[in-house]
Amino acid sequence: MLGVYVHIPFCRHKCLYCDFPSYSGLDCYMAGYVPALCREIAATPYAGKPVDTIYIGGGTPSILSAPSMEAIVRTLRQTFAVTGDAEITIEANPESLDREKAEAYVACGINRLSLGIQSFSDEMLSFLGRIHTAKEGEQALDAAWKAGIRNLSIDLMYGLPGQTVDDVRRDVQRLGDLPVDHASIYSLIVEDGTPLKHGLSKGTWTLPDDDTVEAMGKAVHDQMHDLGFHHYEISSYAKGPFESKHNSKYWIYEPYIGFGVSAHSFDGTARWANMANIPQYIERAGRDSVEGERIAIDAERVVEDYCFLALRRRVGIEKDDYARRFGRPIEADFGPVIDGLIRQGLLETTDQWIRLSDKGLAYGNYVFGKFIR
Repeated sequence: MLGVYVHIPFCRHKCLYCDFPSYSGLDCYMAGYVPALCREIAATPYAGKPVDTIYIGGGTPSILSAPSMEAIVRTLRQTFAVTGDAEITIEANPESLDREKAEAYVACGINRLSLGIQSFSDEMLSFLGRIHTAKEGEQALDAAWKAGIRNLSIDLMYGLPGQTVDDVRRDVQRLGDLPVDHASIYSLIVEDGTPLKHGLSKGTWTLPDDDTVEAMGKAVHDQMHDLGFHHYEISSYAKGPFESKHNSKYWIYEPYIGFGVSAHSFDGTARWANMANIPQYIERAGRDSVEGERIAIDAERVVEDYCFLALRRRVGIEKDDYARRFGRPIEADFGPVIDGLIRQGLLETTDQWIRLSDKGLAYGNYVFGKFIR
């Protein structure tokens, strides 16, 4: 079934490491952006399609007023056949979420919150350019819980300059005291064009070495397991049934449609992205095409995409599913690649599946690259 992504590109402050299409200092465009977004949604050729996941991401969606968010969700419900049990997620940052706003989210049907905490160290938060404290992160989570949101996720990061394995352990221990059933815990990726990349290249900061980052990842994995979370995707942990249904669509190659500046879409045969220019988007949305680029997915690329996305999940590639989709066993396309990675101890396989080994989790990008021909 179709998933929907909605992009809110505004932030109060751009973080040190962020290369997402998000912008601070452009609040003047907010008033025009929400009506433009609603026009684009209402004009979609996918109107009337059943939808079982909606994800409102950013940027910082919680920066918008409650009435603006209500208008967006109302337009989505008027446009699509949103199922009664749909997972409707909103991303938020602690400094822009309080109980009143969380209650407004619940009233319009939002039932899942992803909170960008990133660290429980005030020193680390300040370094990253976050504009909230650890205590404010916990207070925002408490506000969401008291408002009635019972599907709560937080983001944490490790592998940061100056961070130690003990720091990471303390972050996970603190997570365990909170009403959280899902966590995305990422190893830092240094992206080109970010202030973090510039500072590292100048020697201003130094990253932990590879062995330390690997030890951090192992500490996260072991502690989260002890806390009752299962590791279902390379950076994602959940208790019971609280896996992210929307994000899982990306990994199992299901279609999703994106709305808003720089939003991406996928229909199985092509990927496309909206334009990145906010004023142009506001002018054209719902009146003309806002597509910025489109890439057709040919027969060679489709199997590559499928493999590296499926390998992000801990269950990995299901051999029968691959054969059903592409009409041949996976070994016909990637047999030597799979054999080589098994010899390196990075993949493991049975009659039913192929997945990353525990060692392979630390070298995911290397493994994924082997499936790109």
